[in-house]
Amino acid sequence: MTQQIKVLAAETEAGRRALAEVMQRSYSGRLEGIPPPWARVRLADGVPVAFILVDPDRRMEFPTGDLRYAFITDVATREDRRGEGHFRGIMEDTFAALRAAGIALVITHGCYPLYRRSGFTVFTHHCGIFIAPTQIERHLGAVAAAPEGEGRLVVEEQQGFQEDLLLVADVRASSLSECRAALQAAAAAARKRGKSRILFEHPAAPSYGSRYPIYPSPETPFTALARACGAQVCLQGADPESGTIPDADWIKVLDAAALVQEALACSPLPERPLTLESTGERVTALAGVRPAVERARWPAAALAQLVTGYRSAERLAVLHGISLSPEALALLGALFPPGWRFSRNESWTYHQ
Repeated sequence: MTQQIKVLAAETEAGRRALAEVMQRSYSGRLEGIPPPWARVRLADGVPVAFILVDPDRRMEFPTGDLRYAFITDVATREDRRGEGHFRGIMEDTFAALRAAGIALVITHGCYPLYRRSGFTVFTHHCGIFIAPTQIERHLGAVAAAPEGEGRLVVEEQQGFQEDLLLVADVRASSLSECRAALQAAAAAARKRGKSRILFEHPAAPSYGSRYPIYPSPETPFTALARACGAQVCLQGADPESGTIPDADWIKVLDAAALVQEALACSPLPERPLTLESTGERVTALAGVRPAVERARWPAAALAQLVTGYRSAERLAVLHGISLSPEALALLGALFPPGWRFSRNESWTYHQ
C-alpha cells in the first residue's frame, strides 16, 4: 500500500508540532539560525517520520569572491521508522526545494557512507597540531598568565571532549612574536585547566554560521614555530574510504550550470573565450568558439572537488578516467586553483 507523503515546515503551527514530535523520537536538532521554511518535516500517512534543518544562505570563500551554498545542519529519521526510505525521501525533497531557490551547492558534515549514498563527495582536509604544555614551556619559557596571547586564542569547551585535551579552535596570530605569545598562553591555559595535551585546529575550520574559508597552504608561521617546539602536525585528506576518519565535510552539486557560472564570476577569466554547457549531471567545457574545439566532460563529483580546490584538475582527470590535453588542464587549473579547506576531525577531539 502506497504511503501518503507530505512535507511541512516550521513556519506553520502544524509544522512546528510535527517537528517537535519527530525530534522527541530521534534527537533535538539546533534550530538557531534556521529560517522556519527550511526546518522541514516529512510525514507518512500523517505521522512525522523525519526532519531536516537547512541554513540556505552561507558563503564559501573563493580566490576572488564567494560562492553561495546551503548547509544541512541536522537530518534524522525517528528510531522506529528507519529503513523505510524516509531519510532519502526528505533529502531528495530538500534538494528539489534548494534548486528551485537557485542554490547550486549543498554541504553537510557527517559519517561515511551515509551521505555518499545521497550523491555527496568529500572536499575537506583535517589539520591538527598536537603539543604538550611542557614542550612549549621547555622551548619558549613558562608564564603564569599571558594576556596578550590569550586574546589570540579561541578555546572551545564542550561535553564529550577528551578529558586531557585543551582544544584551541582558532589562533589569531601572524608574526612570530604573536605566535610565541599564543603558544605560551595555550600552555598556561592548559595548566590552569589541568590538561596534559593541546590540540590546535589550525588553520581554522569554519565555525557555526560562518563563511567557509580557503587557505593557500596549511603551513603558517604558527605551524613552523609549534613544530620547532616539538609539536606533531597531522594533515589528512578527509576521505573516509581508508576507514581511518569517521566524519568529514561533504558537498553535492545541485545545479552544475549555475555552479560553473557562479565560479567563473569569481575567477580570473582566461585570455581565450570559454563556453560551458551542462548536460544532466555532467558539465561540458568548451575552450574557444571553433566547431572542433576540445571537450572535457566532468562528473558532478569531480566538478565539486574541482571548484572547492580539494583536488587538482590533473588528479581528478586521472581518478575519473578523463582524457585531457595539457592545454585543457592548464585552463582548468587557472580557473579553479587548488586550495585548502579544513574541518574538525572528531576522532581527535571527542571520546569514541
